[in-house]
Amino acid sequence: MDGMLSQEEVDRLLAQTAQAGALPYAAGLGGFLRDVALYDFKRPEKFSREQLRSLERIHERFARLLSTTLSAYIRTNIIIRIESVTPLSYHDFVFALPQPTLIHVVQLAPLDGQVALEMNPTVVFPMFEQMMGGKQRGNTRIRPLTDVELVLFQRPFERVMQCLAETWQDFIVLRPRLIRAEQDPQFAQVAAVNTPVVVVGLEVTIGEEFGMMSLCMPDVVVDELLRYLGQDRGISQKKGPADVDEDRVRRAMQPVHLPVVARLGRSLLTVGQVRDLGLDDVVRLDTRVGHDITVQVGDHPAFRGRVGQLRRKLAVRVTAVEDPPPRPEAFTPKAPVEPEADA
Repeated sequence: MDGMLSQEEVDRLLAQTAQAGALPYAAGLGGFLRDVALYDFKRPEKFSREQLRSLERIHERFARLLSTTLSAYIRTNIIIRIESVTPLSYHDFVFALPQPTLIHVVQLAPLDGQVALEMNPTVVFPMFEQMMGGKQRGNTRIRPLTDVELVLFQRPFERVMQCLAETWQDFIVLRPRLIRAEQDPQFAQVAAVNTPVVVVGLEVTIGEEFGMMSLCMPDVVVDELLRYLGQDRGISQKKGPADVDEDRVRRAMQPVHLPVVARLGRSLLTVGQVRDLGLDDVVRLDTRVGHDITVQVGDHPAFRGRVGQLRRKLAVRVTAVEDPPPRPEAFTPKAPVEPEADA
């Protein structure tokens, strides 16, 4: 019958299929074999081991500062140790949390994105008992915090944020700001479900009580922190003391605000002309229409610009950079001139 394969042709096809199965990708890649590695798109490995170790070293300092600060504030011995720095997806982080638990959603200005600081009830209630002057009790009953307890717990949380800012102060000036506090992990949405995050796990020991804290940082925040660490392209910390001091000065100067003034022009008027000014009067400036104006940074002219409009607001487009002002020369005292002797 036309269109039917003979037994010999079927056997030949089966033999070719078995040979192709034994050598995957050989026919499609011109005979070259490639190693195949499994990749989980739900848990992408975005951060290298060196970067995770650097984050672990930084947050070891955070744990030490937190132990000292909370022990002094609550007036009891608190030991905090770092347990792990683990890359996860945000879904896995939320799925592993107990319910209820206390989660603070925090904005770390000037960084983009938000982070989540989670405290287990086994940490919150012993701390709250010490703050209220109570005694430590075992077998803490897990329950949601009341509105009053949430307000009172903001004070130790502020100490935690101060320690976090102090931890990173050598690299970036962070200004933590509380966005909201949640007790249901499903409502503390700081990232999308499959977003890669780095979770810093902390062991907290309060007397005989033991609990866990965790700091969840989405990849947006971690990327910026690694950039300030100088590890956006791997480990590159081999810098001399002069380079380190220069980087610190530059980071300290970046958030400093400078007044930038676009001077449209000037006009010289007499006291009488100023006194006679009224509604709809026109003052003529010394700048011609269509010419560049001077843009000052502080008291020094820094740029030349052209006046325009951007999204219904006045704007200035920089067209040239002014020469920097000459540096003042060092003062060298002149030698005294001796009076001439009388002839």
